[in-house]
Amino acid sequence: MDEVDGCGSSDRGGIAALIKVIKNTRMPIVCIANDHSNRKLVSLINHCYDMRFIKPSPNDIVRRMGFIAKKEGIRIELSGLERIIEFSNNDIR
Repeated sequence: MDEVDGCGSSDRGGIAALIKVIKNTRMPIVCIANDHSNRKLVSLINHCYDMRFIKPSPNDIVRRMGFIAKKEGIRIELSGLERIIEFSNNDIR
């Protein structure tokens, strides 16, 4: 469930319904939020395993993209990778 921190403004009961599903399912449900400290998530956090991720550095992204390019047989200069990363605002997606 992406953007769970966006639930609540015009959504009535969305978080409560999600908690009910989490309690009753045997399948894991991944809830993604950009703002972990959002007060709307207080009740949901009590029913989740909290995993936090750190945005990778531009150097980390260059290394990974270089690795993938090499595996795919793509030749690209380091400056080209750096421009792609800069253009995407360091967003690895």
